[in-house]
Amino acid sequence: MSNTVRWEEMLPVDLLNAIKKNPVCFLVYGLAEPHGAYNAIGLDWLKAQALAERAARELGGIVAPPFAWHVHERPFFDWLGEHGVTQERALCSSIPADLFLQMVLHQIRVVDARGFHLAVLITGHYGGLEADMRLLCEYYTRRTGSPLRLRAVADGELIQYENYHGDHAGICETSQLMALRPDMVDLSRKESESPVGPWIGIDFPLPDGRAPSRELGEKIVQSQIESLRTLIQEELDAYVPKPGWVPPNQYDIADMWNRFALLTRKYWWCSLTLDELKRGEIIPFPGWEVLGE
Repeated sequence: MSNTVRWEEMLPVDLLNAIKKNPVCFLVYGLAEPHGAYNAIGLDWLKAQALAERAARELGGIVAPPFAWHVHERPFFDWLGEHGVTQERALCSSIPADLFLQMVLHQIRVVDARGFHLAVLITGHYGGLEADMRLLCEYYTRRTGSPLRLRAVADGELIQYENYHGDHAGICETSQLMALRPDMVDLSRKESESPVGPWIGIDFPLPDGRAPSRELGEKIVQSQIESLRTLIQEELDAYVPKPGWVPPNQYDIADMWNRFALLTRKYWWCSLTLDELKRGEIIPFPGWEVLGE
């Protein structure tokens, strides 16, 4: 068997040995969504998956089985429509927020039950929903008392190179994909010349002459790897084993999800309408104690 870092590609004994050696699990999130006429539709997931695999190879750890579905096409939040992409042409692998977050909660339980010490949740599709993922992670730890360490981040938050912090089909994301999956980018396909667009992209080079490049992407990605190195070390240092720990089962998680959704739904970024977001009408989370947790 190849020296893989992907959970689903390992033989049973190899997976058990890998967990024992490096008890870090990367959970990757993203979806298919238009990213210009020049990028693969699955850019968000592709870059996050490739980043996680590179991190696992360089830093140690295991990449969980893939799931390239995420939150999009939400009621009263027609971001695609505002950019000229109709629902019929969205081409998104989108699911409702409730389904997505409930799935994440079940994934966390599985990682906990398999004996990992740390789960790093990396979403390549971001803009606010990563805050909901963090809230969910907090609730799991608080409600269960699990020793499992949890960190949820948008991949853009890991960038520590110049003034790049992520974008949508811009220089940053496109360069990342060029570094991680160069076969998934074709800059000869101009956004303004697309016969079937628009696809929420831009034309390169920009007026100031800048354009995406693989070289830039490598610098951005390497900065993300270094951020993950620090994050992982911090979390593993903070891990405290709990002898005799028994993780929750699927029925426990179903009950936990119902309570979480009841308590927190109105604070979710994913509950905002587009107009509420534009007006800044975000209800701040009051804290678990205020909610009786």
